[in-house]
Amino acid sequence: MTKIITLYNHKGGVSKTTTCFNLAKLLSTNGKRVLAVDADPQCNLTELMLSPQIARLDELELETHQENDIQGTSLLELLKPRIEGEVAEIPLESVETISIDENLMLLKGDVNLSSIEDSLAESHIQRFSNKTHEKRTYVAIADLLRRYGDENNIDYILIDVGPSSGALTRACFLSCDAYFVPTCPDRFNVQAIGTLSTIIGKWIKDHQQIRSDFEEIGLPIQHGLPKFLGVILQSFKIRGGQPKPTYRMWMERIPRKIEQSLYPIISKFNHGDYDLTLGLTGEEIVVSKIRDFEGLAPIMQEHGKAMFALSQDDTRVMDANNRAWTGAAWTGAQERMADYKECIAELETRLMELD
Repeated sequence: MTKIITLYNHKGGVSKTTTCFNLAKLLSTNGKRVLAVDADPQCNLTELMLSPQIARLDELELETHQENDIQGTSLLELLKPRIEGEVAEIPLESVETISIDENLMLLKGDVNLSSIEDSLAESHIQRFSNKTHEKRTYVAIADLLRRYGDENNIDYILIDVGPSSGALTRACFLSCDAYFVPTCPDRFNVQAIGTLSTIIGKWIKDHQQIRSDFEEIGLPIQHGLPKFLGVILQSFKIRGGQPKPTYRMWMERIPRKIEQSLYPIISKFNHGDYDLTLGLTGEEIVVSKIRDFEGLAPIMQEHGKAMFALSQDDTRVMDANNRAWTGAAWTGAQERMADYKECIAELETRLMELD
C-alpha cells in the first residue's frame, strides 16, 4: 500500500526541499517506486528534479525565441476542474507525471498554485455544510494521491509543501500517513515548535470532527492522523568531528521541546495501538543529524543529482576555469557525501518502520 509522506515545518530555511529531493532519490535508487509531488508555489523541487532539462529548454528558448513549457501536469492543473465543478473526482487519466528515472516520477510545481488557496479554505469552512461540491474539494488532494499511488504501485509519495500554515499545506498534510519535522538548531526553530504543534493539533482536530459525516455519505476522506517520524537536525557546522557548542545546545533542546509541545497535543488522538508519536522518546526523536553541506548544494542544484551521487567531474561548475576538485578538496567532498548518504538512509530506515 502506498505511503504518503511529507516534511513539514512552517518555519522556512530548514532545507526541507533539499532533504525531500535526496530522500526521493535514495528511495528510488534502492528500488522503491516514488512519486514526488511539488506542492510549493516556489517550485524548488521541480527545479531540482528537472535542472538539466530546464537548462536545455532555456537554451532552446534563447535560440528560437519561442516559449517551451515543461512537460507533465501540475497539481494546480489537476485540481482546477474539481474546484470549478467540472468533475466530481479528478480522473487518473488526466495525470501526466514526469519520469525522472526508472523508479522516480514527478508531479511538477506551478508558481500559480497559491491561486487555489481561497477555494481550499472555503472547502474547509464549508466542511460541516450540506454542500457536496465543497466537500468533494476538501477530499480532492488526498483522494487523487491515494488512487494514483494504488493504481500505479507507488511505494512512497513524497509531498514537498511550502513553509506556511495555509489551506493548501493543510490539505497536503492531512493527506499524509506520516511526516518528518526538518529543523535547524537555533533559538527560533525551538520557538517555532510551539506554534507548529498548535497548528498540527488544530488541523487534526478539525478533520476528525467531520470524518464520520463524510464516510456516511460515501466520500473518500482519509483518516487525517499522520504519524510523527522524527525531527531532522540540519545545517549545523562541526569542529573536531562534533557540532560546535552553540549548535549542540539547541540540538539538545529541540527534541525536549517536541516532547513538551507536540506530544501532548497529538497524543490525544492515539487509539488502541495507533500511536501518533510512534513511541519515540529521548534521542529517538532525532531521526538524523545532517551537517552543513559546505559547497555541495550548488553542484547538486546545477546537475539535478542527489548530493551523495555527485562525481568529481560535476565539481567543475564551481571553478571559473572549469577545473574539477582534486586533492584535499575532493577527498573532503567525498567524506561529506558519504556522511550525507548515511543521514538520508536514516530517514529511509525510519520510513520502513511504518506499519
